[in-house]
Parts: sequence; structure tokens; C-alpha cells
Amino acid sequence: MLDLDKKYPMLFEKGIMGAANMGVFAPIVVFLMDRIMITDNEVVQEETVMFKQLSNEYGDLFGFGSGNFMMELMRIGNIYDNYISISEDARMTWEAVEFIASEFDDEQKKGMVDILERLATSDEYLDKKEMSILYATVMACYKELDAINTVFSRFYERIIKVYSAEHQMAKALMHLMNLIAEDPKSVKISVLGRPDPRAEGNIPPVLFTDEEFADWIMIVSLVRASQNKQALMNQSRVYWTIGKTTDGRTMTSEKGLIKFFNITSSKDDQIEESLDYTRAWCKAIRDDIGNVKMLDQTIFQIVVFGEGDHPSLAPDLSRDGLWKITCKKINSGIELHAFDITGDPKTYWCPETAKELAEKFFLDRGWLNGNFPIQQSERDKILSSIKGLFNE
Repeated sequence: MLDLDKKYPMLFEKGIMGAANMGVFAPIVVFLMDRIMITDNEVVQEETVMFKQLSNEYGDLFGFGSGNFMMELMRIGNIYDNYISISEDARMTWEAVEFIASEFDDEQKKGMVDILERLATSDEYLDKKEMSILYATVMACYKELDAINTVFSRFYERIIKVYSAEHQMAKALMHLMNLIAEDPKSVKISVLGRPDPRAEGNIPPVLFTDEEFADWIMIVSLVRASQNKQALMNQSRVYWTIGKTTDGRTMTSEKGLIKFFNITSSKDDQIEESLDYTRAWCKAIRDDIGNVKMLDQTIFQIVVFGEGDHPSLAPDLSRDGLWKITCKKINSGIELHAFDITGDPKTYWCPETAKELAEKFFLDRGWLNGNFPIQQSERDKILSSIKGLFNE
């Protein structure tokens, strides 16, 4: 479990991983318990009682005694008292779920699901953020769809045995299970909602499926190219770290993802060719079949630029005005984290600065706050509209 600070940077930056007690598992467990408890901005007596009960049952499994759970809860509370933004909270929660998937053993995963399930239902109500965290955790702990369905089916049976099929929690779970049966990928859309900086229950703040991301980066690149029509070449290049050499040097990989030379029409073949290539690249890195691997948890950067009379394959990073887009590949898709512009000292975090960023770059705000269209037909309409900019 090396380089945890690099794999889970937000948890380390905010101090969640900085517990004084031995072990690294307990802070993650208590952090997610805390997230479940405060989803409705208050902690009721039933949740407090359940927290203490679970602390007694699971303290030893996760590295320290039951009494330390409360100390850890207070420490996390102090961190949040110093202000954590909605998008930071979302990224921290998602990193915690990713931590469970990658670092917990099978017994710990099973225990984590039991903890969150019992804590989420202790107040006899399942809200969207509780469902979001619970669903994400089950998906992280069980890879097979049959196993995931079994977990939620047993959960549902326990609810209706104690309450009834008409209880709010039973109805919420039934809705979730129906969506999983129809299409697991639709759950984040239909139950958890599209990520939005104003809404609860959305992790991470801006998450794309691979298909959505391919269309998104093409649209962003086309917008940039339409604003730099005088350039001989407009290009988007992706960069990521692939490891270190034996002498400690960092090895990086780069790929020319999108390249346009003097587009003068919406029907220019370069557009469709670049779109097909980008979609193929996203599939290759997901299927682990590319020439250079990109593992889950990899933070990568796409540089979008336009060159003048002497275009080159690599951007001149000394020039002002280049768009540097920071993203992260995770096991369920690709996160959009931030925009940087060379010459501008500010980092534009998404979705918090979506409005400002949209106005600055003449982009649609919905593309930056998690409301990028889900349906392919809607994305095709956007692509067609943006291509029309080259007819003017």
C-alpha cells in the first residue's frame, strides 16, 4: 500500500488520512460513517446509538478499538468545521470508496457494506446521498452483477420484514434494484442524479462515462479550434505518468488525441476521424489494450492549443492561453477536475467555477457542472451545432 498520498490526494490534503492511531483503514471507515450520518445535516439519536454499536462490533477489524471511533469522528468533524466545499467533499467521498475497492480485503469489504447499510437505515429513512454512498460502496466491494443484486435483495428483504413493502426505504430500494436490472450504468443518472454543485448525493462532482468523455473532449476541442481559426493547427494532447525508472526519474506518456489542420467546413473529414480516434482511445485505455497502459486512479492532463505559422507536435508551454484540463481515470469512468490556463495563476475547479469558466471560454455551463447530456442523440446534436461554427 505504497504511495497512498498520490492515489488519494484529496484525503491526504485535507488530513482525513492523518489519524494519529496505527493503521490506515479506520479513518476511511469513520469518514464514510460520518458522511452517511450528516446527509440531512443533522445527527439523530438513532444514528448515534447505531454508531456506537457498530464501533464495538468492528473496531478490531479496522485497526483500532471501539473507543477510538468517537475520537476519529471528532477529528473529522474538526476538519469539516474549517470548511470543506461541496466538490471537495464529493472528491473525498469518491476517493474513500476507491480506497475500499483497492485496499480493503474481502472481510473488510463485507464489514464496510454492513456498517453503511445499518447506519443508513437507523433513522428509518434513505435519502439520495445515503443511497449514493451505499450503492458506490457495494459496487466497489462486489464486481459481479449477481453478487450486487444479492446484496440489495437481502437488504430489501430485511427492510420489508421489519417494516413493510410500502415503507419509504423499501420503495427506494425497489426502485434502485429495478434500475440495476435494466442497466447498472443508468443508476448514477436515474437514482443518484447527475452531478451538480447545488445538489446532495453526487459523487464525484463531474463524472463522465468513457463514451461521454470522448464526445466531451471533442466538443471542447472544436470550440477551442473555432476560436483559433487562423491557426495552422489546433490540437489536443494527453499526458500521463506511467511510472518511475530505477534511478527515480518519472516516466510520462503523451498522445496526440485530436488534431485539426485548417478546418473550413462542418463536413471536414478531420472532425469525424478525430472523433472515431478519440472514442477508440478511450476504449483502449479502459480495456487495457493500448500501447501504453493507463491504470485506474491515473491523473492525466489534456492540453488544448492552437499554433500559428510554425505548428509543432508538442505545445509551446511558454505561450499564454493554452487550456490545460486535469482529469482522472477511475474504475467507473473519467472525472473532470479542473482547468488551468497558461499565464493565468488561477485554477478553475469544476464544478465550483463552472459559471465563470463557461463565460471565460464561451462553453456551455452544463458541460462543466455535470449536466453534460447522457443520451448519445443529444450529444450528437451538440457536435453538429459546434461543427457549424466552421461554416461561418
